Amino acid sequence: MKNVILLAMASGLAAHFTFAQAPQNKPNSAPPQSAAPALTPKGNSKIAGVVIDDVAKKPVEFATISLIDKTTGKTVDGTVSDEKGRFSLGRVAAGQYKISVTFLGYETREVDNITIGNKDEVNIGAVALKGNSKMLDEVAVEGDKLLVEDKVDRMVYNAEKDITNAGGTASDVLKKVPGVTVDLEGNVALRGSSNLRVLINNKPSAVMATSIADALQQIPSDQIKSVEIITNPSAKYDAEGTAGIINIITKKNNLQGVNGTVNATYGNRNTGINGNVNYRKGKFGLTTALGQSWKNNPAESIRDTYYNGIPGIDRLHQTMDGKREGVFQMVQLGLDYDLSPKTSVSAGFRMQSAEFAYKTSQVSTQFLNGEVMGGNTRTNNNEFDNANYDLNLDFTRRFEKPGQELSILGLLSRSNRQNNNFADVLNLDQQLALREQNLNDAYNEEKTFQVDYTHPFKNKHLLELGTKAILRYAESDYQLLFANPATGPFVVDPSRTNIFEYHQNVGAAYASYEFSLDKKYNFKLGSRYEYTRIDGDFTSSETSVGQKYGNFIPSLAISRTLKNNQTVKFNYTKRIQRPQLGLLNPYENRADTFNIQVGNPNLRAEITNAYELGYSTFFKSGTSVNASFFWRQTNNSIEAYTLPTEGGVNYTRFGNIGRNASYGVSLFGSTKFLQKGNISTNLNIFYSDLESQTSLLNASNASMMYNANINASYSFNRGFSAQVFSQFNSRRVTLQGKASALAMYNIAVKKDILKKNGSISVGIDNPFSEALKQRNTFKTQNAEQVSTMYLYNRQVRVNASYKFGKINTKAQAPRRKKKINNDDAKSDGDANG
Repeated sequence: MKNVILLAMASGLAAHFTFAQAPQNKPNSAPPQSAAPALTPKGNSKIAGVVIDDVAKKPVEFATISLIDKTTGKTVDGTVSDEKGRFSLGRVAAGQYKISVTFLGYETREVDNITIGNKDEVNIGAVALKGNSKMLDEVAVEGDKLLVEDKVDRMVYNAEKDITNAGGTASDVLKKVPGVTVDLEGNVALRGSSNLRVLINNKPSAVMATSIADALQQIPSDQIKSVEIITNPSAKYDAEGTAGIINIITKKNNLQGVNGTVNATYGNRNTGINGNVNYRKGKFGLTTALGQSWKNNPAESIRDTYYNGIPGIDRLHQTMDGKREGVFQMVQLGLDYDLSPKTSVSAGFRMQSAEFAYKTSQVSTQFLNGEVMGGNTRTNNNEFDNANYDLNLDFTRRFEKPGQELSILGLLSRSNRQNNNFADVLNLDQQLALREQNLNDAYNEEKTFQVDYTHPFKNKHLLELGTKAILRYAESDYQLLFANPATGPFVVDPSRTNIFEYHQNVGAAYASYEFSLDKKYNFKLGSRYEYTRIDGDFTSSETSVGQKYGNFIPSLAISRTLKNNQTVKFNYTKRIQRPQLGLLNPYENRADTFNIQVGNPNLRAEITNAYELGYSTFFKSGTSVNASFFWRQTNNSIEAYTLPTEGGVNYTRFGNIGRNASYGVSLFGSTKFLQKGNISTNLNIFYSDLESQTSLLNASNASMMYNANINASYSFNRGFSAQVFSQFNSRRVTLQGKASALAMYNIAVKKDILKKNGSISVGIDNPFSEALKQRNTFKTQNAEQVSTMYLYNRQVRVNASYKFGKINTKAQAPRRKKKINNDDAKSDGDANG
């Protein structure tokens, strides 16, 4: 017999939720009471306790606690346990009560004969739940989570509930996350800033260090459970990333038995297959996932640069046609084992690889008074192979006191890349004038060691201490070979080689203390110190980098609980943005003859002060509203700037030349409609003020900007559901220019089959637009450039999914594993080498 368990989890909203669970049907046992209160008690007393697993002695999160009046037998209040298993019921009137505690996979536990007087504070201690060993044949666990959840310290987008994500990539998923924007080239920004860190399952990955845009294309959307947005990280997190942290959580579970899913997609732009299998028996757990996808994305662009006062040229006209095709693979393996009821170890391995080719043909023509003065046609065939490996080993020790914990974590991340570009350069008569080969072998390695300790005190006071070391190493061997068709074979150009070694080591220590006052105010005070040492040897250019500096990072979080599920909060923290290798490397990137990029080895880390004031409320009808006012100020921001030479070549360089201030508000709301529908919307409005602080470049730019999205879904009868998503980004400004507005939208329809174990969905991206179009401009004293990019991403895709397995819910509490977070460094998104 098939059983369907509806498990409603409402994290961060501690009261007045109803949880439905499968009946226990135990002899001589009363049925579990609903947590929905009949009448909220009015009084000045308080009942508190902690829920733990009877065998593992671990905290049980999201357990349902019901307060039952013994006189009437009715439930008068309720709440859920937090991540430490703790719960608290306030405003309890004098009387006699009993507590009922329930959770999926456990027997209901009752604590009887609780007598409360006026202004009493009763702590019932640890409530141990005993596992229910009843076997469930092919159980389907269906969550009643909202699409977007507003938690105390983060916003969570539950990607697995969004059917428009089926068959896409992580890049497609991030487009729908509140506050996040993704441009046509895959570059990610949070509240208008690209200075952020992207993690996978709370951990960094070598593939992200190379190129975030490329890495997101390698992660199948079907493997993503949720995305967390942390805009004001506490002292426990690395200080890197001025805008915040994006954490991608992949699918997995901790239920006993064997279960898994298989997904297959066919589309005109993306095709792929992926799946995962989970196995757990007793103390041992295993999770695996793998996938492969094929992608093709045509693009074209038109660019005109107008010069004023440049001898021999007044306009440069460029057109480009290109197509990117590739194969991407992903393998993930996780193991965990309980050495004892209080000690556990876990290990994980993740591999992502890609093989793709980017073929372009670019025609460049220089004009003076309408006459052709020079130019060329450049055809490029860029072949890119990479393999990224992440290996972690974690140890966790829990103590007698619930919530007291020590963890020792280690992570090794490696990336091997081979990037070869073959180019033919034709003259104005379309005769072959030059052939080039760009051969690049590169290697990145990152080692991380971390120790964290958590110590709880009475009255919900909590102390967190930790230390961390990150050791990074990168090397690259880049050579350019050229051949004159008239003279013979390829030879190396010594002036265009790029050989370097680079070390970046960061040591850190932190402490934070969390406590409450007057049962309404919650405080979290933190401090972190980070010491950075950078050594780089750019052999080819005879340039070196040597930097040593320390940073003290304070943080403060205050929240105030109001009536009717309302909360206000204030956050302050200081953030660092270290320049990534691609910004430091002084090598001249000449992939485009007339637009050259060169790094600056003298860049310093950015320092940002970030403030945020937030308000949130939740109604019993299911409607939630969140508003955040934020201010970020950076006085030494790293900015890209472009200046033309006398020959009409545009050089882009980087410097700590800017003052960057952003002020804005982020609004989010979600509600249900017509009983089976959900709709959510997010709006970010902010004012960005950029100003150069050097005589080298006299430039400033400011503008009000915004981005908005809306996501609506409805469940019909007979297993049919539909979802519509749309997003609009206003124009955005840079120090020297601006980028035009951009709109995206998609539609999906889904049908459940095979008794809801399988599904088939059809999705359409941008059906009414052949291509997405974006217009970028920049302006200097001597030049003005206008570029228009077209990305042909109109797509129709069909996705099929099937879930399988048998599950036993015996004594298995949700596992909260410690993970390494490396939340740094500023990148240009396309670093050479």
